[in-house]
Amino acid sequence: MPLPAAAAPAAQPAPAAQPGPVTAYDDSYYQPALGKTGEELKVALNDIISTNDQLTYDQVWDALKVTDQDPANPDNVVLLYTGRSQGKDTNGGDADQWNREHTWAKSHGDFGTDVGPGTDVHHLRPTDVSVNSERGNKDFDMGGSEVGEAPGNFTDDDSYEPRDAVKGDVARMIMYMAVRYEGEDGAPDLELNDNVDNGEAPLMGRQSVLLQWNAQDPPDDFERNRNQVIFDQFQHNRNPFVDHPEWAGEIWR
Repeated sequence: MPLPAAAAPAAQPAPAAQPGPVTAYDDSYYQPALGKTGEELKVALNDIISTNDQLTYDQVWDALKVTDQDPANPDNVVLLYTGRSQGKDTNGGDADQWNREHTWAKSHGDFGTDVGPGTDVHHLRPTDVSVNSERGNKDFDMGGSEVGEAPGNFTDDDSYEPRDAVKGDVARMIMYMAVRYEGEDGAPDLELNDNVDNGEAPLMGRQSVLLQWNAQDPPDDFERNRNQVIFDQFQHNRNPFVDHPEWAGEIWR
């Protein structure tokens, strides 16, 4: 008599992001958001982070040379997907140069390089030109084939998976954009969903995977420093999910 088939193991939920430490900004910058959850928290954070200065797309070049400076070599920036340290002045559009990656793909909401979402340094990062092209406007998800020029990254027809060391960084940049841009002042209303292949809709997925990445890859010194530099020197606003990654689970469930 054949043995019964073994039951498939139950899927394991993503670990919850642990409460972050109280930051120096909690009693001032974040005070209106403290104690709130769900939509009330999202609205409060939008009010807080929307009072920021804005850059032109040309100014983004110089900003990235500061925000993404290699802490081990001040002449270089660290590229997001490859992790490669590369000369600040090798930016451009040719092979092996670095350019400006819109982590929230600019076609998702059709904002292009407009001042505002198209120039917000909180989601713009230096990346290898051809790797940027490989990612294109794909949503984020697990799986696919490994990217030849960026080992540890994977891609298929409709999604991109960054290397483990920046999975949380990517998630928190996407979450920032979904809170910062709510259809005001001519900008699109950006939202997370649990799909891929979102096309030109102002949507980005996959929400469940981004929440998992946020929990498994908490903010490191590089990401926290980047947030501080943007606040101090450029836009004068913060990514709240770098300061409080646990707020992601309070907004998206």
